[in-house]
Amino acid sequence: MSADGDVRERRLEALLERHTAREPVEETQQILLRGGSVLSMDDAVGDFAVGDVLIVGDRIAEVGASISAPEAVVVDARDHIVMPGFCDPHIHCWEGSLGRIIPENIPQTTEDAIGGAPVSGRSYMYAAHRAFAPACRPEDIYAGTLNTLLAALNGGITTVVDNMHNARSPEHSDAGVEALLASGVRGVHAVGAPRAGSWANTFPADARRLRARYFGGDGLCSMRLFAAGFDDLTDLLPVRKELDLWFSFDSGIEQQDLARLYADGWLDGREAINHANFLSREQRQIVIENGAHVNVCPRIESQFRYGRIPYGEWVEQGLRPGLSNDNPMTFAIDMFAEMRALHLVQRVDQHRSGSTSATLREIVQSATQQGANNCGVGDVAGSLTPGKKADVILVDTAAPHLFPRNNVLATVVQGAGVESVTTVVVNGRIVKWDGRLVGVDLDAVRRRVQESHDHLLTAVNWTYASVDFDD
Repeated sequence: MSADGDVRERRLEALLERHTAREPVEETQQILLRGGSVLSMDDAVGDFAVGDVLIVGDRIAEVGASISAPEAVVVDARDHIVMPGFCDPHIHCWEGSLGRIIPENIPQTTEDAIGGAPVSGRSYMYAAHRAFAPACRPEDIYAGTLNTLLAALNGGITTVVDNMHNARSPEHSDAGVEALLASGVRGVHAVGAPRAGSWANTFPADARRLRARYFGGDGLCSMRLFAAGFDDLTDLLPVRKELDLWFSFDSGIEQQDLARLYADGWLDGREAINHANFLSREQRQIVIENGAHVNVCPRIESQFRYGRIPYGEWVEQGLRPGLSNDNPMTFAIDMFAEMRALHLVQRVDQHRSGSTSATLREIVQSATQQGANNCGVGDVAGSLTPGKKADVILVDTAAPHLFPRNNVLATVVQGAGVESVTTVVVNGRIVKWDGRLVGVDLDAVRRRVQESHDHLLTAVNWTYASVDFDD
């Protein structure tokens, strides 16, 4: 290796040591991602078959065909796609110790999804809310949340809204927030009340304490409120206005008088509507005209809503949804799988009914910029735009199933997977390098998750084996 090569190698090693130790990103830090295929997701920036991305401090400084930055640490991005990190506005992260414990959601036999849920079995509403949620200790919330967020980062999801609908006590909320802060993700803690079982009844009042304790500054993580759309919002909306927060709504928002809530100022456009099912055309128009956002869950809806994914309904009226993974109790956290599921469903609908199908670029847009908009960070994330925060992923195309690259969009949507993400940068800090998360004791995390998993299965007297093969 030449002398220049030795210097570059030492610079890179020193950078990785600092990032592994989670030292603060210096404002003068420079990283040059050189020679990759750049998918910017910004029309004004454009895409480059071969291009460079320069990161200075925690922000993207320049994107172009060839960038000169003599002082930068150079990362060889040849045989990679360089693109913005994915943004997921809707994951119930506390469920992370229970991943794939429900292989098939069992449909409810009654309209009362909580009170009428079966007393056993693999119904999500029973298993998540009736059985496991009340059995969760704060340490289970921490273990599950951290596991989910690390899985997200590992697969290139750099922004996550943790829809925490199991805030059974202030200690449970603290555990969720502390796992979010420990993960290294750009995160939003969306705190909400449990759906069933006894709890401390400290929500929404405890939101004031959470905001003051954890989210006072302009940091990597923020906070919002969460509720099922059909909930009585009487106590929540004044707290939302007092604390000036975003709101995430799960299913059922179509049961609210949306026109009145917007007219009276209780809703103001800083809303993310998960699932986005069952709203009338008139209700969708109200949401769109008031600047709110929606996201759909292609894989979950294939089971929970029998394949009804309202993506096209919203696009037809002028709003492109984001994509979300929803619950890890059914599927692994994997944005590539969500994009691929949406692509397949869109194509099936197109052939069956002649409906307009999303292009590959539009699907990637839903996983990046539209997801960022849902997360409330659209001005700092979601695209490789100079001035935005440096949330960037590198997708390896040297593996046999992705080589040669040919069409970059098809490679991302129709070929790549979690295993293809070799490097992840969040806010200018490398959090995954050479295919492995850095600055994380994964063995310790696994032990914590396994202990939580074993406790929860015992606590609820789960009728299935710890490792089972039932379909």
